[in-house]
Amino acid sequence: MAQTKRKRRNKHRGNAVGMVEARGRTSKPSAQARKSGSGRAARSAGARPLKPPTLQGAAIKALVGAVILFVFFRFVGNGTSTAGALTMCLVAVVLYTPIMYLTDKWIYNRKTKQGVK
Repeated sequence: MAQTKRKRRNKHRGNAVGMVEARGRTSKPSAQARKSGSGRAARSAGARPLKPPTLQGAAIKALVGAVILFVFFRFVGNGTSTAGALTMCLVAVVLYTPIMYLTDKWIYNRKTKQGVK
């Protein structure tokens, strides 16, 4: 009678202390690998290039903030009508858009001075 096929089980081999090490690389990276910038910061900077700020991006962020404010004013605020909440949100969009643009511009300038691309 043929034996049933089973997946091979890997044996856990402990070290001298008795601890079981995780599979994979257990040694420290070489000096050249550390210098090449293969860390988390290099990966995150390489994944998304730095783009200059735009008014359109600032307006989108302001609209998201205004939607959150509308929900807060209309449903959490006591005695606020829908028209009053919309008026507050319109004022918020007008004020938030230049503030968000200036904030994005400040962050962009700071990162370009640091050398992040």
